[in-house]
Formats: sequence, C-alpha cells, structure tokens
Amino acid sequence: MRWIHAVSVALTLAISARGALAEPAWVSEPSPTTAQLYGVAHGDASTWIAVGDGGVILRSTDGGVVWSPVPSPVGDALRGVSLRGSLGIAAGIAGRIIRTTDGGAHWALAARPTTRNLYAVSIGPTVAVVTGEEGQIFVSIDDGVNWTLHTAGTASTLFGVSVNGSTGVGVGGQGAIVMSTNAGAGWGLTVPGGALTFFYGTSFATPATGWVVGTASTVPSLIAKSTNSGFSWNEQTAPTAQTLTGVSFAVLDTGTAVGFAGTILHTDDGGATWTSQDSHTARNLNAVSFLDPLLGIAVGDTGIILRTTSGGLLGVGDAGEPAGFGFDVGPSAVLHGRATIGFSIPAAGAVRLGLYDVSGARVASLADALMQTGHHALELDCSTLPSGVYYCRLEYGGTWHTVRRVVALR
Repeated sequence: MRWIHAVSVALTLAISARGALAEPAWVSEPSPTTAQLYGVAHGDASTWIAVGDGGVILRSTDGGVVWSPVPSPVGDALRGVSLRGSLGIAAGIAGRIIRTTDGGAHWALAARPTTRNLYAVSIGPTVAVVTGEEGQIFVSIDDGVNWTLHTAGTASTLFGVSVNGSTGVGVGGQGAIVMSTNAGAGWGLTVPGGALTFFYGTSFATPATGWVVGTASTVPSLIAKSTNSGFSWNEQTAPTAQTLTGVSFAVLDTGTAVGFAGTILHTDDGGATWTSQDSHTARNLNAVSFLDPLLGIAVGDTGIILRTTSGGLLGVGDAGEPAGFGFDVGPSAVLHGRATIGFSIPAAGAVRLGLYDVSGARVASLADALMQTGHHALELDCSTLPSGVYYCRLEYGGTWHTVRRVVALR
C-alpha cells in the first residue's frame, strides 16, 4: 500500500519597510567589523570563518548567525581562507600565511614562503594550495606547515583557487587558468581569455567539473564551466553586467555566484540557466561559501555578512509579494500518492515549478512555460519518491520565486 502525506509548512513572512509581505532569502547578520571582508569558509555546519583587511578574523560557531572577532597574528590584509574540519589556513598580503588547528579559535603564523601578495587558499583531502602574484602556486602536503613553490608558465596574478580530490585549479588575470590533476605535483596552463579578462573566483564540485567567474572587456559578467578539470571552458550566460568575484558549488548542479553592487546569482541546473537573487544591499560582495545547497554565507565590503538557509530560494525582493500571487498545496495531496499543487499569478508570465530534494537536485518538474493570469492546479505523482523532506519551488516572471517545504511519508 502506498500513501504519501504531503504537509505544507507555511513560510514566515515578515513585513517589509514598504509594508508589503516579504521573506528575505538572504539576511544581513550583525558584523563586528567595518573592514573589507575578502574570504569566507566553513569547517562544518556550525563553524565558519571570515577574513579581511587589517588581518581581521571573524568566527561563528552557530552556523553564521553570530560572529565574533578572533585575535589575529598578522596586521596585513587576509585575502583568502579555507577550512577542512578543525584545520584552517588563511593567506594574504606580503606572503602572510596563518594556521589554526582548533576550528579557528586560535591562529598562529605559518612559514612565509614569499613576500609577494597571496590571494587565495584551498585545502583538499591531501594537499593545500595557495596562489598569488606573478603566477606563484604554493603546495603543502603537511597541512600548511611547509610550502613548495610551483609555476605554470604565467606571471599573471592568480586570484582564486579550488582543490577537489587530486584536482587543483587556480584562476587569475590576463585570462590565465592553471590546473593540476596530480595533487599539485605538476601544473599546466590554459588561457581561455584575453589580456583584459580577469578570473576572480572558482569552485569545483567534483574533480572534473567546476566553474570560474570574473569579468572581461566584452563580457562584463563572466561565468564559464569546465568538465575536464580545467583544461577547457565553455562560457555561460549571466543575467547581470556586474563583475563577479566569487562562486561556490556544494553539489554538482546547485551553485551561487556573487559580485559587485550586491549581485547574487543562482543556478540549479549546473549553470545552464542563472537567475538573480535579491541581496538587499548595493555593497560589493567578495566571496561566498555554501556548506550544502541550502546554507551559505557571502561577505563583502565594510564588513557585510549575508546568510541564507534556503539556498537563496525564498524571498520576494524589495517590492514585496506581487498582488494577486498565491502558492498553496492542495488538501487532496494526502490521497493515493498524488498531491495537487495550486498557485495563482496576477498576470500572464513565465512559470517554473519543480520539486527538489535536500541536496538541491530536482526530482520532478511540474511546469516550465508561459501561463495565463489566475489560479492553476498541477498534479504531482509522489508515489515513487522515497519518504523525506522536499522543497517545492515556484518561479514567476523570471524575477520572483518562493519555496514551500513538503514532507513525503510512505
């Protein structure tokens, strides 16, 4: 006997400054600094670290809600940070590298491998990699205690790096991308962009598949994807003209990019389509990190810290919920493994309605088409779904979206 019990958990809607109903997808958390923040990373669901100008180190132990300053052993700006469990490494200006072995509670100076500026760090399962000026790549096989210099035939500054498995990819100015597929032992170079192309951030969801973001003279907001460990890249379309500075993919299909003027972009189909999310700020966002498809932190200018627990999927933006819009799960959803998903739209527009599991993977698509004004009811066959929590996401008009949490029980 198959029975599915679908329970709609109502969203808590706050009253916006304009008096309209709104649920911010991204919430600005209180920050104990006004310094520029350039890097953010997580050790686990609770422990997060952000770093920035003046050697600033901020730490959260409650998933990014409350942040406290941590004593820093450096006064130079820290430009990147990475954590793997309780191990953390941050790198910055004048070749400074600092380490923690207790989840960021205490930091100490590590070996200084260069006096050149360092901009990015990523800790993989067996190696840590730091990149910086003049194409310098530093690799550590002992958790950041000692570093070995590598080069890959470029003098361009490398602003971003991502390590996943044995793959490491660094990205930078003049269109330069360096890559290693042997845990940092050797590095190659590709230059998919020209002299006025600058790649600022990269994230690899698997050793083969990753993304890079930045800007170019012909494409102000640049996103590209690689499926062969960074050796070749295919450009994707970004719905903004702002420079992109950071990107994070916690799983293969679901990712977020951030950039100037509060830009936040989201994809749940591996970058085939990107949609804008409302950050409720015009400040530049310099880095983003996601623990999973739902929990993410973005940081930026003057100490701003943004947090989402829904992958940025909730929210109606500054203008509030559109008049005449409604989203409900019909009462017949409890019967015979079939749920009726009802919604109303105030005017004809593009509608996309899908069901997602907790990893962010889409498990069902109910609609992806132009629909007319009024109420619509679509049937979802839940009979083949495993019991568990799912998210029903409704996009309307290309600029507005919201989510309902549903629980399926066999």
